[in-house]
Amino acid sequence: MKSNFFKKDLVIVNKKLKTKDECLEFFAKTLKDKGYGKSSETILSKALEREGQFSTGIGEHIAIPHIRDDVMKKPVILFAKVNDIDWGSVDNKKVKYIFFICMNKQEGENSHMNIIGSLSKLFLNENFVKELDDVKDYKSLIATMEKYSESKEEEKEDKAFDGSYDIVAVTACPTGVAHTFLSAEVLNKTAKEMNLKIKVETQGTEGAKNTLTQDEIDNAKGVILALDRAIDRDRFIGRKNVVDVSTRAVIKDAKKEINKVLNNEGVEIKGVRNTSNKTAFTEVNNLVSFENWWKRTYQGIMSGVSHMLPFVIFGGIMIAIAFMIDSFGANASNAGQLGSILPTSRWFKGIGDLAFGLIVPILSAYMAFALVGKGGLLPGFICGMISNGAFTNNGVPWLMPSAGQLGVHIDQLNAGSGFFGAIGGAIVTGLLFIIISKYVLEYLPQKLNAIKNILLMPLFGTLVIVTVFFFLNIPLQFVNLGFGMFLDLFANTPELYPLLGLIMGLMMCSDLGGPINKAAYVFGTITLTGPGASTTGSIPMAIAMGAGMIPPLGIALSCTFNKNLWTEKQRKEGLVNYIMGLSFISEGAIPFTAEQPRKLIISNLIGGAVAGIAIGSLQIGLLAPHGGIFVAPLLRCKLFNGAELQLGLGIALFLAAIILGAFASMISILVISKFTKFGKNKQLENIQA
Repeated sequence: MKSNFFKKDLVIVNKKLKTKDECLEFFAKTLKDKGYGKSSETILSKALEREGQFSTGIGEHIAIPHIRDDVMKKPVILFAKVNDIDWGSVDNKKVKYIFFICMNKQEGENSHMNIIGSLSKLFLNENFVKELDDVKDYKSLIATMEKYSESKEEEKEDKAFDGSYDIVAVTACPTGVAHTFLSAEVLNKTAKEMNLKIKVETQGTEGAKNTLTQDEIDNAKGVILALDRAIDRDRFIGRKNVVDVSTRAVIKDAKKEINKVLNNEGVEIKGVRNTSNKTAFTEVNNLVSFENWWKRTYQGIMSGVSHMLPFVIFGGIMIAIAFMIDSFGANASNAGQLGSILPTSRWFKGIGDLAFGLIVPILSAYMAFALVGKGGLLPGFICGMISNGAFTNNGVPWLMPSAGQLGVHIDQLNAGSGFFGAIGGAIVTGLLFIIISKYVLEYLPQKLNAIKNILLMPLFGTLVIVTVFFFLNIPLQFVNLGFGMFLDLFANTPELYPLLGLIMGLMMCSDLGGPINKAAYVFGTITLTGPGASTTGSIPMAIAMGAGMIPPLGIALSCTFNKNLWTEKQRKEGLVNYIMGLSFISEGAIPFTAEQPRKLIISNLIGGAVAGIAIGSLQIGLLAPHGGIFVAPLLRCKLFNGAELQLGLGIALFLAAIILGAFASMISILVISKFTKFGKNKQLENIQA
């Protein structure tokens, strides 16, 4: 802990202050008047903005408000003793001691969290907190801090820190939400327990955070890539101790993965980093090979789905808005033309159709990118366009059956091979790219490498790949046709919907954002363009969304009505799951399920199955691919006739199904907790002990 952040004129022990706002206002003025800050108004604004996120009252009568902004001329920490101020602390105790951490951006980048971490160690010492009451000036404050510091070596280590880490890591999951950040948190916590320095880059929905620099990667002892989807690996070329695992492996046992790095059990990312020509593809030899092919194929599908989902959600909601606009003016004669009646609705549907039209090419391109790197994007996109029906039988019509041979199914066949073609096209792209690059063009003179990367592979390689796929796409079109006919079967056989609800409900709640969950969700989105979905919505889509809302809602209800099963911290965190569940963010249940997997996986499955069966039995359709309770106006109940009746009962019965599933999950948690050994909450037992 750097004591030089504390200043003699910033230790305040005799000022009478009554409220949090009054404290922060006085602190801001003091920092400006003493020459440490540029503007008291900005300091106060930044401090209040931080408090608006959640209170910095950490408990045990201590608050640590903090800012990091260039309004500070130099980094300082202001200490104040106050008289029992209500700070909204987590333990509801009044605040007596305030450490106001004020960093500028340059210092704060590396020091901000380190300072909070170092102070936190002191705050955990009850004797240190008690002796803060005896602090009368700067000298006694520093003496107290030094007395209870773990060792002076900690300060030396902090001063000597040169930006190098024992381990660096990257975490990324398909949706970029829960698994990404939960695995990062577990890595940070475990590394700290093992006395190791780690920096974890998270590649989430908002892009890369805590980004690793090339020097940090090169100077670390090893790298952990906790990935459920593909990322750009160019930065890691040449690293010899890279542990490549899933986010789940890290969440389950981070210590095991860290020990792999310490024992040099990682692999080398082979390849050549191209620095002479920025337009040339960088070759990563681990990708331009068949090494770990099946694992990479799985990651490729997850990567493609991750890039595809925003197009699905945006396009689906735009089309749903178009249907909703037209539904107010629809009658029996034009009910089948929803989305195309009014000019405004046609505009929304046109935008939605554009986004939907890119779904298959995006899936194919980014799956190919995951398999072989940047070189796979061009052929992957073109294979995706072929799969989308843009180039069905041009040039060779004799290979395809005629309308007379297929009858009503000819239009479905000519629509392309869809998702089956996208995945098949990406796999063909990956296989042929490796063969052409490694076994055909490899024998070219070294001087022609630049031509190989910017001309031969994009031109010759892409032409070969799309030609091969053009013919392979024909049987895949029939596979897609068969899938369409399968959906027709469900559309015409309502008796099967409860079974569909059971299967999809179990899938949606099995791995909370994992591959099984994603398979069910993608199936639901596909059916948005299926028979009858354009007017009354898709039943599989309603099942997918409804069942996916259950795990967080069931946990939230249990934290509310069965408080004795949870710790105080878990109960508070559980309340957030009301919002997560109603927003259709299944990942809100992950932290709880990770702590008590056997109990909560069972209860999640029971609740999801109940909700899925109910939605299927009631034949509730949904016109949007996401949005949770906020897209309730896009629900329709197909058991009834009349637009108003379908809408009203669709919303009411969907809510009833959600409530039923959530309470089934809550009751399951209670029963398993009471009557099984594995249902006990270990955290709660430790606290009670």
